[in-house]
Amino acid sequence: MIKSFADALTEKVFLGEDLTRKEARLLGDIRLSKAQERLVVLHHSTEKDLMKFHALHYHSLRGTRRYSIDADSRASKWRITFAWANCELTDVSLVKIEDTH
Repeated sequence: MIKSFADALTEKVFLGEDLTRKEARLLGDIRLSKAQERLVVLHHSTEKDLMKFHALHYHSLRGTRRYSIDADSRASKWRITFAWANCELTDVSLVKIEDTH
């Protein structure tokens, strides 16, 4: 269950609220319906469940206590990152992975 969000924009996507033009521009090419669907799955899943859903590409982020799943698809640069606290998800956020090359 999602306990907290790292930012208001991710929470708005999760709740299916209308985004302002500025917010929509920040999210760019992400498919909002798919991201919202993944956030709902995340909300209803345990860590064991996430390990079973191979399409989500659940993994830990190196050097941190944070985890990630794909927000849209494997080809998308968007990820949903979060931390676990007592079997609840905290600091959930949509993050765009920028090409560093």
